[in-house]
Amino acid sequence: MRTLGLTGGIGSGKSVLARILVVLGIPVYDCDQRAKALYDEDEELRQAMLGLFGQRLYATEDGRLDRAYLAERIFGERSLLESVNALVHPAVRADIDRWKAEQAAEGHRLVAIESAILLASEGLRERVDAVVLVSAPLELRVARAVRRDGSSEEAVRQRIAVQMSEEEMRQRSDYVLYNDEQTPLLPQVEALLHSIF
Repeated sequence: MRTLGLTGGIGSGKSVLARILVVLGIPVYDCDQRAKALYDEDEELRQAMLGLFGQRLYATEDGRLDRAYLAERIFGERSLLESVNALVHPAVRADIDRWKAEQAAEGHRLVAIESAILLASEGLRERVDAVVLVSAPLELRVARAVRRDGSSEEAVRQRIAVQMSEEEMRQRSDYVLYNDEQTPLLPQVEALLHSIF
């Protein structure tokens, strides 16, 4: 079984590519969504987070992670963010390994992992056979993210500024697909899949 890694900056269209692949019958693991779920589902991660933040972190009506409280605590406190990442990243990697084994057992020949930090996160790049970068012009990415998230343009640009540069991602990727609203994406996806098989 081969594994594609889907990556790209904010607003590039990683999720659009992921949805296309799913429609084509290719399972996609969404690292961001699974990481959010694992805070509640993975008991080892939950206990480690409680050890770091105390009971307040899960003091919600349904006993699930209080995301607002977590964001409040780690916002601007880099060491705390690094501590959280040191807990959640191994949990995500283990979850990916379980998921990939399930997909292989079901007979899938190709799967994909979607992650904005695929190239920057220790242990993720090693779990894919090829990296596919979804690329779009900066101004288009900003406009998409503002529209999608309801964030201010300034906030989106700040988030982009802390991500790996598009140029560095391009150099470290095996394939680049353009989601620039000029070049149709589907033919690029079809060509990519044809080159793999």
